[in-house]
Amino acid sequence: MTGCGLIEMMKLKRVLLSCFLASSTCYAEYFSASLFNADWKVEQATASCRLKQNIPLYGVADFLHQTGESLRFSISEERFKPDIVKASLTIDVPPWRHQAVLSKVYLLSLDLAGGNQSYPRLSVYGVSAEFMLDALLKGMYPTFSYARATVGGLSPEVSVAVSAINFAKNYQQFDDCRKGFLPGGFKQRLEKSLFFKPGSQALNIYVLKQLTNAARYVKEVQGAELVIVSDTAIAGGRDNNWFVRRAKVIKGKLNDLGVANNKVSIKAGAHMASSDSQVIHLNVFGPDSLSSIYYRKGNTQLTATERQRLTLLMKYAQVFFSDRSLIISSYTDSIGKKANNLKVSQQRGDVIKHYLISQGMDEKKLQVRAYGERHPAKSNRFPRGRAQNRR
Repeated sequence: MTGCGLIEMMKLKRVLLSCFLASSTCYAEYFSASLFNADWKVEQATASCRLKQNIPLYGVADFLHQTGESLRFSISEERFKPDIVKASLTIDVPPWRHQAVLSKVYLLSLDLAGGNQSYPRLSVYGVSAEFMLDALLKGMYPTFSYARATVGGLSPEVSVAVSAINFAKNYQQFDDCRKGFLPGGFKQRLEKSLFFKPGSQALNIYVLKQLTNAARYVKEVQGAELVIVSDTAIAGGRDNNWFVRRAKVIKGKLNDLGVANNKVSIKAGAHMASSDSQVIHLNVFGPDSLSSIYYRKGNTQLTATERQRLTLLMKYAQVFFSDRSLIISSYTDSIGKKANNLKVSQQRGDVIKHYLISQGMDEKKLQVRAYGERHPAKSNRFPRGRAQNRR
């Protein structure tokens, strides 16, 4: 490795490196498969391909490609140690060439243990992972360097060099396995919002296309399942009725497309995004419950929940009304002086307008129309009616 003492290549063990005076980097521990023991193995499944190298006394380096996902390249030390707090990835020459190279530093993700993953791993995804494939084909060594947290600060750096020996002879099998997979990012595109028009359960052409792709994913990925959830659950009970109706229509269409009933579930209420590649959330977006905000008497400020609802409404407007203006109509009840009520309704409208602008909406496309106590939705004779007029 660059800047460190010579490594005896025929040994397959953890090596404590001594640094020359001229060195710029020294690693406390260095791991790499030796010339005679380095090997790559391909593991194939219905919708995934894995190209794997065992690194003695350390763990595993592997490429994993699942249909509909981006390529992942990782190392995993198969034992529990303190948390990694600093890490990088470079492409180095083979250690026997003893020459310095200028190499780009690739940022890494630390994927924590959980589910089917027993140990944390350091990973790059997508384009960066594809670069690592190319580097290994050229005989280069992708090299991970990292430090762990200690009581005194950081541990000395550890270096893990992934060997290119015997890579080329197994690469072709891995590449053939990947052919025909759904494109990378396919799962993420499936989880984009399914937009409905107000008061409608009809499936538009965009929703139908998304459901067709979701059905294909479930058929190709073993163990995959679809969960229909609400993108607008923040609106509470007002959202739930429409969501359940639309979800049932979606589930019926998926059944028509050949998806088994037990592969689709409906979950009302708030939900958490899933990192499981086998679980697809179909996010139903219904604007019906987002069109009105109700205020307490005299109040003009937005709550955190109301700001969330406005953000969702803005998302809907940008999809369906990107070339039109958004009109903010503001009303009060009839308690108090008309002039004061008109002023309050103007203030409420302005607060909403300023919030939408702060979230990136074009000010020129926003209009505030303050009506004060005019055009009541309900009678002002009773408290419940007045509460519905303060909107």
